[in-house]
Amino acid sequence: MVRGIGIDIVENVRFKGKEEAFLRRIFTDSELSGAPSLSKEEYFSSRFASKEAFVKALGTGFSGITAREVEIAEDDAGKPYIVRNEKIESLVKEGKIFLSISHEHSYSVAMVVIDGKS
Repeated sequence: MVRGIGIDIVENVRFKGKEEAFLRRIFTDSELSGAPSLSKEEYFSSRFASKEAFVKALGTGFSGITAREVEIAEDDAGKPYIVRNEKIESLVKEGKIFLSISHEHSYSVAMVVIDGKS
């Protein structure tokens, strides 16, 4: 059973030249260290869109959860996923979380589907 679907789109230029202090309020240490030297704006935009899509799929927005509590990672094949930390487990106990990210020129988009029991 689909519990929620969320989608978000971000203009990549939104993250151009952002100070590290700003980025640290949104991204985890792992996300910050994983940023490529090229295409940083695209990288951060896609991760931010993923976080937004996740909280939209929850139906709560960033109420009771912060952007830093939602960590986006990639498996060995490059497939993105949401890290199942303690906070995520408390919100999506038995459900599966599906994440898809795409980029096109100036924009990054992410879609999240939460599947499982409510």
